[in-house]
Amino acid sequence: MLTNQQFVDVAEEHFTGNSPEAKRINRAIRKFAKAENNILIVGDTGTGKEHTARKIHALSARANRPFVVLNCSALGYTLERRDILGAETEHAGNIQRTIGLLEKANRGVLFLDNIDDLPEPYQFELLQVLREEKLRRIGGTENIAIDVRVISTATGDIEEKIEKDEFRKDLYYALKSLSINIPALKTRKQDIPELFIFFLKNYCKQNELEIPAVPAEMFESILEYDWKGNVRELKNCVENLVMMSRNGELSTEFLPFEIKRHPLDFLEVKNLKGVISEVETYLIKKALGKYAGNQVKAARQLGIPEATLRFKMKKYAIPKD
Repeated sequence: MLTNQQFVDVAEEHFTGNSPEAKRINRAIRKFAKAENNILIVGDTGTGKEHTARKIHALSARANRPFVVLNCSALGYTLERRDILGAETEHAGNIQRTIGLLEKANRGVLFLDNIDDLPEPYQFELLQVLREEKLRRIGGTENIAIDVRVISTATGDIEEKIEKDEFRKDLYYALKSLSINIPALKTRKQDIPELFIFFLKNYCKQNELEIPAVPAEMFESILEYDWKGNVRELKNCVENLVMMSRNGELSTEFLPFEIKRHPLDFLEVKNLKGVISEVETYLIKKALGKYAGNQVKAARQLGIPEATLRFKMKKYAIPKD
């Protein structure tokens, strides 16, 4: 069990972890922050794509400039062209202006989340803005020069959309001057304990809570789990554990998945000879079943002489077929 004093301080890394994958991403973050190229970040949901984008921005020369988020999945639903480009309307001789997200990002970063969900009508318009480095508000008459660095995110299926002519290839390459692939958490499991502690300390600090002790079996369980929701799921798991567990110690009872038990956990505590006979009977039946009753092969699989196998079959009343 880890007590509060046994926690190793976890500095807020660019991308938490010591796996080769995490180190590769951190190198890319440092290098890409010094450039001005557009960046495409590819990875599954919850892997940390926006986190990576914000770290690049924070280390770049544009750090003190806006970081404007545009969720491409919302276009055509809660967001429209006027939200992107802005608008101008004249009323009683006065011009009323609405500043769009592109203009708000001027001299900063435009973060295009889920670029693979960008509706086709918006793709050409965005490409033109990036090529010409200017836009015109809806209803306006003048072009407005803009200087934005675009960081986009996508899942792995964007190239399939290009093949199906659902996403413009020229826009794809305009956005992918540089690229980073963020791996799923299950492929870098050695980072899980460090991430777990990082989220635990952060959450406790934000909520002015004492850092609880962590049972050793907690790490065994979280390392076996696949984390399909990736880092985001792990973060939510930690927060739930802190809230649900009693003060002082986290409880595996509140993990969001069933803890894998040892194969022999089902055995009741009783006379040792009785337990051994249960295990031997089970394994002999399983070996015979695997080899269709062939005692020679079953004995070889079990690592015992054939005579011993026949003796135990008679002892435990195990039928030959």
